[in-house]
Amino acid sequence: MPFQNKFFTLAPHCSLKRLEEPYLYDIESDELYELGEEAYQFLLKCSQGEDVSVRKEDEEFIQYCLSENLIAPSETPVKRKGIPHPSPIPSLRYLEFQITDRCNLRCRHCYIGDGLHQDLPLKKIYKILKEFEEIQGLRLLLSGGEPLLHPQFWEMNEILRDYAFRSILLSNGTLITREVAQRLRVHEVQVSLDGMKEGHESIRGEGTFEKVLQAIENLQETNIRVSVATMIHRKNLEEFDKLASLIQSKNIGEWNVDVPCIAGRMGENRDLWVEPSEAGRFLQYGYGGGLHTSEKNACCGAHLCAIIANGNVCKCGLFSQEPVGSIEEGLRVCWERIPRIQLKELRCNCSEIEECRGGCRFRAKYFGDLFQPDLFQCYARGVLKGGE
Repeated sequence: MPFQNKFFTLAPHCSLKRLEEPYLYDIESDELYELGEEAYQFLLKCSQGEDVSVRKEDEEFIQYCLSENLIAPSETPVKRKGIPHPSPIPSLRYLEFQITDRCNLRCRHCYIGDGLHQDLPLKKIYKILKEFEEIQGLRLLLSGGEPLLHPQFWEMNEILRDYAFRSILLSNGTLITREVAQRLRVHEVQVSLDGMKEGHESIRGEGTFEKVLQAIENLQETNIRVSVATMIHRKNLEEFDKLASLIQSKNIGEWNVDVPCIAGRMGENRDLWVEPSEAGRFLQYGYGGGLHTSEKNACCGAHLCAIIANGNVCKCGLFSQEPVGSIEEGLRVCWERIPRIQLKELRCNCSEIEECRGGCRFRAKYFGDLFQPDLFQCYARGVLKGGE
């Protein structure tokens, strides 16, 4: 059936991206669609309010975009701001943005440790938001400390949806009342839930468990997507089956399970530490999520960097003591300085390397150096067996 409209518009929740290849990014669903050059140019014309002549061979593609709610027919042209500029290679897709190191809890496993009450100034936050959009970023991970404690959080919150990237708030959940949830303009909130009541409160403090469960309910009532992050520690090992049932009962679409690193307060609370041979199997509890990767020959962090509360830029938050520069120099400049490790440089020799990407380099460094295997991943994937 021929299309009568001369104009199509990109859906408000979609954005064209020039990464290693051209893409269309659905910010709401977090779906990244790879495009051929012709498809990209067609959608670029749509985004610039140009009329398009639809060829017979274009109709199937247009119908698919309409069915996925990526474009919509329009009687009049609608022009988006700007044309995407090519990203650096590799592309910076995920930015861990620690806007403050303030926190209302004193968690026993926190790798940051005691904060210095540092807050990134709002002017610098706005600068980074703009630069991340210009660099073709996909996900902004608002972190801390507890990001809600930034003195100007709510001013920043008001403009988050003005940018062409997905914003995710990483929170301990204890401050997310019904009123807070209703004010949030982020696309997703990831709350920390580190066990059932006993296990969770053994590291985060009395009264925190019920507050997190209430936060999940408050967020879901306002139709904000909720994901959960859980750290494996000595006090929650017997709770994982019950925790899995609880999380699934809350209709959580993504559960990230990880292991705390020996840094910050975790160094003072080694009784919480679980060895790789025991902890590995618990990593398999997580589900959902995933990264939009392209660098198949690079290990962890191929598309991620972090900005910490003092304005330094580093490989990730765990590498905060090894900054590559400051936000004063510009995000692109610092990103291009991030050291990259190729998979072939690792001392890993197994069939799982393409899947695990070598695991976490900070954990590997703790056990020896940057180039050796992440033992937690080795045990999680059965490359090593418990007791070896």
